[in-house]
This record gives sequence, structure tokens and C-alpha cells, in this order.
Amino acid sequence: MNTTSEPIPKLGLAELNPTELPHLEVVVRNTKSEIIANVGAQIVALIVSPQNRVLYLEAVSTSDAGAHALMGSVSDPRGVVEFRFYRAGETGDYVEIQPPESPRLANVRLAVPGWSRHVHHVAMLDRSGDLMLALDDATLWRKLREKMSCPTLGKWGTSLMEKIYRSGILLECESFGTPDGLRAFVLAANAQELFDSIITEHVHGAGIPRRSAA
Repeated sequence: MNTTSEPIPKLGLAELNPTELPHLEVVVRNTKSEIIANVGAQIVALIVSPQNRVLYLEAVSTSDAGAHALMGSVSDPRGVVEFRFYRAGETGDYVEIQPPESPRLANVRLAVPGWSRHVHHVAMLDRSGDLMLALDDATLWRKLREKMSCPTLGKWGTSLMEKIYRSGILLECESFGTPDGLRAFVLAANAQELFDSIITEHVHGAGIPRRSAA
């Protein structure tokens, strides 16, 4: 597990070949640090925060037991849970990533022609509300306005998004297997303070009475 003083390794998700799926290994330990469960699955989509916490994950399993164990590891953990990320073809070196917080889970059983079994498609969505997805600046500005307490106007986004990107308010997440053009962000710890500063500067610079913002 990484400590606050150690650099957080990047997964390099943007560099992955979409035809070569990375691998997830989930290890569950009891209070004696003994492994009581170990399950693996192929990752088809993944979004992680800058701290390598899973915000969204899609994985496939070829067995009922594997899919149920994967979901159970985060919905009803029996001990300490480790998520290990492996690049395609790698078996030794892995990067530990943090499981999602209180995730929303979904599992779909997909029939495979000519095969008597099913492929399980398991999805996990972190329910903290930290993840912000957007295809364009207009959508991202709308979502920022919903999260920030400082009153703003919808039309201000055109003028302010460039400053917001530069300010460090938005921390871009690593992603794999997501639609082209879709970007994922979380807010910095001091996002509200930075946002307020940008809005105050904009209001004063435009000569807008502060009470007019809505």
C-alpha cells in the first residue's frame, strides 16, 4: 500500500493497446493476513483517480464463482482487500490500486454461441460522487457549477474553462476502454477555494455586481 510520502505509480492506461486487455487480481486477507480469497478477471474498462482509486471498472469472468467472488470482495468484504493491476501478458510485476468506495455493482451473463457456459460482465461504479465525466467543456462547466457553492452563470464557462484547466481545480484521471473523447476528472482538495478565486476575479474584472450572479 502506498503511503503519502511515496510517489503514486501511473498505470499508463492511455498507452495500452485496446486489443490487449489488462488483468485484475483481487486478493482478500483475514485479520491474520492469510489469503482467504483470490480471484482474477480481464479488465475491459477502467478509470482510476490520480491516487489510483478505482472509480469505474468493467471486467469479464468465465465462471459464476469468479464473478460472484469479484463482486463480493467489495460489496461484502471479509477482510483486507487488495486490487492488483497487471498489464496484458505480465504475471510478476503489478501495481496495487485501491478498490472503489461502496460501489454500485452490476453483473450481466452473456451467452456465447457454441459454448455451453456464459461470460460474466461485471461493472463497478464508485458511489462517492467524485468522478466527473465530460465529452466537452460545456458539460464539464455545468457539472462544476453543480458541485461548487459559489453562484455562477452558465454563459461564463466559455470564458473561464481555460483558466480552470490551468488552475489545478480539475485532476485528470487515467482511463482505458472508455468512449473516444470522453475525459474523466476529480476535484482537487482545494477546488472550492480555487474556484471561488477565479469567479471573484471574473466578476470584478467584468464589473458585474456580485449579487447579480445566479
